Amino acid sequence: MEADGLRDVDLVCAFTEKLLSRSISLREFVQLLGPRLTSTDPEEREKAEEVVVSVLCRLPNNFLEQREVELLLEFLLSRFDSPSMAAGAVVLGINQLVLSCSELPTGCEKSIAQRIFIDGDVQQCSRKDRVALYEVLEYLIRERLEGLRSMGAEFVLGFVRSITGERDPRCLIIVFRLFCKVVQLFSMGPFVEDLFDVVACYYPIEFKPSNNDTSGITRDLLVNACEECLLAHSSFAPFTCQLIAEKLGDSDLEEDVKLEICSFLARACEAFPANALHQQLDDILAGLRMIALNPATNSSFMPQQILDAVKATIKKLSNGFERGSEAIDYICDEFLENSEPFVLQSEMGMSGRSLALLDLLTECHPKMSKTIIEKVLMWLIMIVKGETVNSAANRDEVIDEGFKYLPRWCKLAISTGNDSLLLFHQECLLEVARMSGSKVGRYSLSEVLVSIWNENNSMTGFYNELLAQSFEDVANDNDDLRNSCLSFIHSFALCNWNLFAKLLPSHIDPFRGDPKTIPILCAAVCSRESAQFILQLLQSPLSTSEAWSIRNLENVASMFASNKSEQQMCQTLFYNVFDSLTLASDDTLLEHSTVLAECIQDIGLSFSARIHSDIMRFLADKIERRSILFLLVYLFVVQSEDVGEMTDMLGRLPDVGMEWQKIILIGAIFNKTENIENKMKEFDVLCSKFSRASQLKYKGVICRQLLLIDKAQGWEIFESLLDEAEGHPKDETLLSCALDEVVNLDSRWSDISKCAYHSTVLARQRIFCQMLPILLRHFNQLQKDDVSARSVYFRMLSPLLKLAEKIAVPLNHEYLKLLPMFCEALDATELSLATVEVIVNGLEGLIKAASRDEIQADFIRKVLPKLQHFVTHGTSIRLILSALECLELLARRCDPLFLLSYFPDVVSSTVAASKSKKRKIRSKAANGVINNEVSIKGSKKRDSGGRQFLHIYVCNRRFMCF
Repeated sequence: MEADGLRDVDLVCAFTEKLLSRSISLREFVQLLGPRLTSTDPEEREKAEEVVVSVLCRLPNNFLEQREVELLLEFLLSRFDSPSMAAGAVVLGINQLVLSCSELPTGCEKSIAQRIFIDGDVQQCSRKDRVALYEVLEYLIRERLEGLRSMGAEFVLGFVRSITGERDPRCLIIVFRLFCKVVQLFSMGPFVEDLFDVVACYYPIEFKPSNNDTSGITRDLLVNACEECLLAHSSFAPFTCQLIAEKLGDSDLEEDVKLEICSFLARACEAFPANALHQQLDDILAGLRMIALNPATNSSFMPQQILDAVKATIKKLSNGFERGSEAIDYICDEFLENSEPFVLQSEMGMSGRSLALLDLLTECHPKMSKTIIEKVLMWLIMIVKGETVNSAANRDEVIDEGFKYLPRWCKLAISTGNDSLLLFHQECLLEVARMSGSKVGRYSLSEVLVSIWNENNSMTGFYNELLAQSFEDVANDNDDLRNSCLSFIHSFALCNWNLFAKLLPSHIDPFRGDPKTIPILCAAVCSRESAQFILQLLQSPLSTSEAWSIRNLENVASMFASNKSEQQMCQTLFYNVFDSLTLASDDTLLEHSTVLAECIQDIGLSFSARIHSDIMRFLADKIERRSILFLLVYLFVVQSEDVGEMTDMLGRLPDVGMEWQKIILIGAIFNKTENIENKMKEFDVLCSKFSRASQLKYKGVICRQLLLIDKAQGWEIFESLLDEAEGHPKDETLLSCALDEVVNLDSRWSDISKCAYHSTVLARQRIFCQMLPILLRHFNQLQKDDVSARSVYFRMLSPLLKLAEKIAVPLNHEYLKLLPMFCEALDATELSLATVEVIVNGLEGLIKAASRDEIQADFIRKVLPKLQHFVTHGTSIRLILSALECLELLARRCDPLFLLSYFPDVVSSTVAASKSKKRKIRSKAANGVINNEVSIKGSKKRDSGGRQFLHIYVCNRRFMCF
């Protein structure tokens, strides 16, 4: 065959065909290209090599014999590092032979390693070629390990040379992976420090992907891979600990990077022996102090990374290290000494950070807990007395700061068995509690004092004063005050019930029967004795509807939750509370049925299955005599695990009325039964007597309950609802409500935890991902002019996205499937205002979920004009606010340069909204304008568009000022 006169692309095809048909041998093929391969013209040699490699890549993996592979490898290796390598054909050929040929010669790994990684200069190759060569090396380590090992230290040194200076993140990921394998599988000999240094130079990683980067390489990936290298071998222990100490003390590094190093220190403590850590202990502690107690920090909270690092250090030193106890004492002394000025000088804003660190030390090193707590209590008492105040103007603020932490440290003294410290300071603590200007601090400190009770007249008088004050404070709108007050009441009753019971009547008599007493009475229940006493006082206020505020009923539910360990007592409490609540008339119960049902549902979560079953029988008798009570307990009933109990309860209800509550109960039965088909026949007959609206809701609820347990019948019902959307246009609103129920997992009647429903693992995620293709398939089959049916689908977008909001795993790819549907929804006409509001609300959720790269230009072109129209001409506050929120989100997430052309129109519409009579709209419009301005202004490019923006920016600012 003549090689002359043909184009290279034709040569490749021709030679490949001849080789595959065995018309020529591989040797003949190479000989035909011989003149070109040996040409004095480098460009001609390069083209000939490309022909050889192109043909090679087209051959099947098992086509070449071992001798042929060997010859080709020798040829390509001889060309490595030659000038003709510029196009990468040689590297591609080597990669193809090693990774794809099934007949790789024995021992070839040595010649490959010698020529490329020992004698060659890998870093002079292109990025693409380096990746290919690293792939070759990774394959040889995996498949030809013994051959490489036989090369000894020479291979290790060659590996170091080949990766030294690598800067491309795509290559570094492979290099880090190779590094871990080499240090774990090869003897490093005298090159331990050389190997360590070749990776340590990258730490901490400095990398930020560009906006157009598509590699998927993130800084977190590189950081984790680099740290794995530094921890890969025990021989690295002294070098790694020294590196950590140096970087912690590096003043040029930002705080977030140092926090990252703290996390790495915690990992190093787990990986390496204590001796290496101990050698660098002074420098490591100095670095940790520099970060933890840095007055320039903007946060009063101690970052968790620092606490984890200190905890890991102490744990490692205490784990069998012979000098561990001495080292830990040293750590505690160092931090205690260095923390003192930061605690006492509260004006510096470092008290919280310092105390968090000392708190950790008491947990990690019980031996030092008494010393630390004693010191801290003394400091905090000085602070709350005002003895450390430098400026009178700051006095109240400093004292409040002290009261913020003093109760916590008092509780810490008790939990660590250092009660004696509190008894020693008892009079002093009582004094500061009395003088506290903070009611929260007073209650919190008193809660501790009652737990170390050492009775005397002054303390009894103080508790009596607090008890009197609590009747006013439990009604306060301040959550912290209200909660601290109730917590004190509970501790007081728990720790000294006799005194509490003695003092309470004189304070409660003026308010007997008053609903304001309910929180205090509920908080005081802590034992059987207290329950008997309190129930006499609780019955009267609970029986009036004025007492059924959400806050009061929350306190009733909390009474059961805080006494969960006493199941028999809680059962008796429930019977009495239920009887008190149901003394009201039927009309009153009907009016307040929602809040009462939610309260009783919360109470039900405190019961064991056995007690819950006992109460079910109690309720069944009550409901048979007075059916309206089912409205109060249906959410309690669905928590039952006994399908027979729930079915029995359903049978006791009247045939007419309470359709929604019956549907919820039937749904719970479907969710927990093993006989779905029979139940479906039974309940379909029952629900056929319901109204059309209830029948559709029944389908939606049953569908959801079956989807939770991954039953195929659930999807059948879902598809039937979608079919009804097309066949019954008049039922648009009813069908929308039914479909909303299918994806509703966040209401009181659909919450998996509160209702104790059965579900598969990751049910929410599974339902969302399985539902999308079904929904889109049915939607795409609709007629374009079927407005009602399409409206049903559009209205489902928002609840569908709400379902996905609580899914922990990012589902951006799934969200993108809905983009065409959203675009069509925004283009649709004749939609009701309610439907449009739901669509725009759903669009808001979609934009939040999508990344910058996923929001395409076509989508923005369709969406922006519609949003501007809604902002300018929207007929409801909700619609305008949602549209403004979407504009604001787009300003944050989209490429500023792309948005530049839309900026004048967006500003015009937001300026129009800023003239609204509604303050919410004016405020939201102002935020939207600012975000658009900041997004565009933040663009790095400066062009004519930038000048246009500057003009709009100035004009708009003038307008806003005017």
